[in-house]
Amino acid sequence: MTNHNAILVELFRHNVWANDEMLAACRDLTAEQLETDVPGTYGRLSQTLVHLARSQGGYLRHLTEWQPGPEQQLEYDQPFPGVDRLADHLRFTGEHLISVAQELAPDRVLELEEDGETERIAAWVVLLQAAYHATEHRQQVATALTNIGIQPPEPDLWSYWEEIRSPQ
Repeated sequence: MTNHNAILVELFRHNVWANDEMLAACRDLTAEQLETDVPGTYGRLSQTLVHLARSQGGYLRHLTEWQPGPEQQLEYDQPFPGVDRLADHLRFTGEHLISVAQELAPDRVLELEEDGETERIAAWVVLLQAAYHATEHRQQVATALTNIGIQPPEPDLWSYWEEIRSPQ
């Protein structure tokens, strides 16, 4: 790992940790609580969690040759897969994004197809979008949890720093 990637790697380690923290806060929610829909967020809490996990897999697919197997496929039109399955998916894809961050060359360019058009985009943009996207939706999950009277975790970088520097 080169020095320019060390900060990226730590950002994605934080991403795995923050996702774990947020999903742990959702683990004991009832079906009714998972259907909470707060204006200004992605949608129902369950939909937001699926979207977070599914999208992280999408970013990983753009950056690598990874294709999800049946156990990793998440579809919006399927019943809610459960918090544990989403947590496993986020951990799996998150660990692979750490590997991408370790090896990413700053000049790597991706060719992404959308609506029949091919667009060339710097790979670092897709990688950082994965982190931004996850942060945005974790905050929406925190908003929904607060709305139903549950204190959400603090998955910010200050809390992460406290966690990783504390003796285990």
